[in-house]
Amino acid sequence: MNFSKSTKRKLGRFAALWMGCGLAWMQAQTVAQTVAVGPYAVEEIPMPKGVAPEIGGLDFTPGGKLVVVTRRSGILRARPVKDASQFAWEVFSDQSLHNANGVLVLDENRMLVSQMPELTQVSDTDGDGVADEYRNLASFNLSGAYHEVTAGPVSDGKGGYFIAMNTASYSGFTFVHTRGEFSAVGRRGRNFSSVPYRGWILHLDAAGRVEPWAKGFRSPNGIGTDAEGNLWVTDNQGDFRSTNPLYHVEKGGFYGHPSSMVWDPEFVKSDAKRDPLKEPMEALDAARVPEAVAFPYGFSRSPAQPLVDTTKGRFGPFAGQMLVADAAAPRIIRAMVEKVNGTWQGACVDFYSENGLRNGSNRLVFSPEGTELYVGQTMREWAGAMEGLQRIVFRGGRVFEVLRMHLVADGFELEFTEPVDAGAGDAPQAFGTEVYGYKYSSSYGSPEEGTQRVMPTAVQWSADRRSVHLVYAGMQAHRVYRVTFQGVASGGQALGHTMVAYTLNTLAR
Repeated sequence: MNFSKSTKRKLGRFAALWMGCGLAWMQAQTVAQTVAVGPYAVEEIPMPKGVAPEIGGLDFTPGGKLVVVTRRSGILRARPVKDASQFAWEVFSDQSLHNANGVLVLDENRMLVSQMPELTQVSDTDGDGVADEYRNLASFNLSGAYHEVTAGPVSDGKGGYFIAMNTASYSGFTFVHTRGEFSAVGRRGRNFSSVPYRGWILHLDAAGRVEPWAKGFRSPNGIGTDAEGNLWVTDNQGDFRSTNPLYHVEKGGFYGHPSSMVWDPEFVKSDAKRDPLKEPMEALDAARVPEAVAFPYGFSRSPAQPLVDTTKGRFGPFAGQMLVADAAAPRIIRAMVEKVNGTWQGACVDFYSENGLRNGSNRLVFSPEGTELYVGQTMREWAGAMEGLQRIVFRGGRVFEVLRMHLVADGFELEFTEPVDAGAGDAPQAFGTEVYGYKYSSSYGSPEEGTQRVMPTAVQWSADRRSVHLVYAGMQAHRVYRVTFQGVASGGQALGHTMVAYTLNTLAR
């Protein structure tokens, strides 16, 4: 929609008045809290009074302003300052957007926002600091269920965008009049796809054409790309979801949740009423792309946005790796992925948990300087009443962690950020390992199955004590190797996080 000049002036005056009241309240009554643990510190960033701090999107403008998209209180902007209680918030838009759950800044005055029903370009066309144009770039189909949220957009690097579409939930209702063609077959199941293209990743090209890109998703609340243009998507445990996964997504792939297949022309070509929920489980299992990382459930409860560390070391030693938000645990996870024989797989380890970090972490963005990670949290009933804005600040200093976990033919090579003390970790008992799998089925999640407790048969350290080769007898594909470290130290300092889990989809040759 377009606003007249007089309306925009009124909005600007309202925004200034509203912000003045909120800012005065912040300065008078709110003190930003800081919790410091080793080289990192978590800082609370107060939001203005009257703002419901359920955050669906975070990004930075080229000029360095933090953009915060909320579910019910519009879009705010502020230039970060050292004192987290002194952000001078501006109201870019006071529109109550429809469950906004993603933002991508285009320039200082334009951004793309994903709402449940559409991808919207929100613009300030005259540069007065207040949005005055809301342009629909793509419409999404809806059955009416609360669960039909979107994630993204993320750039495809070619002027287009990727968007992730949730399925609907059986615990919600369906409208009598839906947006988009209604499928009675697609309406079946715990999580369903009764309108196109729920449970899909969509691609919007530079010309504005929307194309269904990949299917088989349940609740893909996180989507991102890496420096090479690879597309990464998180999903949430549930029906046809053994545990929480991180997927590498390619065009045409099927990622395990069958409900969305009703909108695949190839699947229904021979029978328009073909029901994917009646397909043999073995056939679905054989057709699906496995997750690159299977997060142990409990360690990860509800993964959200994956964000690649592009800071080149300004946020610690993890450049190029992924940090993954979790909306139902006070934790941010680090993922270390690699391509083995053409298949993506890899490990996960804790990056930061508790110690001031809340539940509800939904969206992440690095500061332009690369020394701060902003964390936007939002409330979901299964995650607890946690919401707000925090930032994790890298203060410098020594970081002692597992840096990489690399599969080799007879086991793994683990690299550490610091040399490990002589005598620490020399015995196999220092690397207690559980090997287990998950069962793919229509059930809600799966326990860890067939768990075996093993020890390396050999432990071989490099001369500089920065890496260790763990040898295992009888390496197994389609299993997770979870290693728990005992007594591994550097300069007497204990390892920061002592569990790493590697999802082994294919063996090294």
